[in-house]
Amino acid sequence: MGKESFITRFPWEQEDSNTLLIKLAFINIRREIEGALRPLGMTPQQSQSLHLLAMKPGAMNADLEKLLYIDKSSVTSIINGMVKRGWVVRREHDQDARMKRIFLTEQGLEMHQLSTRAVQQAKDKSNQLLTKEETAALQVLLKKIIKAYE
Repeated sequence: MGKESFITRFPWEQEDSNTLLIKLAFINIRREIEGALRPLGMTPQQSQSLHLLAMKPGAMNADLEKLLYIDKSSVTSIINGMVKRGWVVRREHDQDARMKRIFLTEQGLEMHQLSTRAVQQAKDKSNQLLTKEETAALQVLLKKIIKAYE
């Protein structure tokens, strides 16, 4: 297999840099996902939020901050936008009225299902390129890299 060439964007990046290759893979996959969600009028962050709320109904802002790796103001902005669109509702917490729990509406559940299909189709593009063995090896290596930075 011949060596493929990638355009370096900065002088300190080298074509064989693991971090550059991970970054380029991430950027390209993210663009594909953004393109798949655009017809739904949705961002990847909204899609991820809907997914988490489907898995964990009644989650709070702090849960989304932690699980999505985003800051408090970003979560507030995402949730406010989804409330305006009718995808989620906020309800008071059972023990603390200052805290709000977030739930999907029927429309939010429908959008979650649509976005899940769109994102899966976008991910399939990269998943279909690798054999099961290559996928397993890649996952082991990426987990090693992630662990080194945590």
